[in-house]
Amino acid sequence: MKKFLLVAAGLAIAASSGAAMASDQGWYVSGALGASLLPDLNMTNAATKAHSSFDAGYAYGGALGYDAGNGWRYELDSVHQLSGLDRLNGALTSGHLQSTSLMANATYDLVPGAQITPYVGAGLGFQNVGGSINGLSGGDIWKPAYQLEAGLREKLGDNTSLFTEYRFTQSEAARFANANDMANQHFDDHLLLAGVSYHFNP
Repeated sequence: MKKFLLVAAGLAIAASSGAAMASDQGWYVSGALGASLLPDLNMTNAATKAHSSFDAGYAYGGALGYDAGNGWRYELDSVHQLSGLDRLNGALTSGHLQSTSLMANATYDLVPGAQITPYVGAGLGFQNVGGSINGLSGGDIWKPAYQLEAGLREKLGDNTSLFTEYRFTQSEAARFANANDMANQHFDDHLLLAGVSYHFNP
């Protein structure tokens, strides 16, 4: 009898866990706001390399995703960021750098079905980098890019969840130019984002 009760309890727990996981299956949309923290980046031409540093900027974006119900989520997302230029080779200067990304992501909830779960993910896609730096401007061409992310998600109900995450993105260098010069602007970014997701199929 005791063994039967233990087996029954185990089956009940497994069933309830499976139901919790299945309840998350379906389509969802997300929106996020946050900060863009560009590291010191390099602008290079045939003769020189300049080190550019930036003020903290802003970022916002959204995603359309599908939750498979087993911890895996698949998304198509886009994020736009803009950061003001602070210094070039240590000298105060003006300008800005901005980007828009379009990525296909796969993320995994480390504790599927839990009310609060950490998650990790990665994505591949394209990034459009543009702006103006020290009289050079341009970019605005889509380049191959990738991103890595880690975050924490909390379910508020059957349809809604909140999340906060760190995201690193990097793309191929963008070309900046004026009438007299041309340079390649290296780009990567550290993003801190917070947002909300709405699930259509609770």
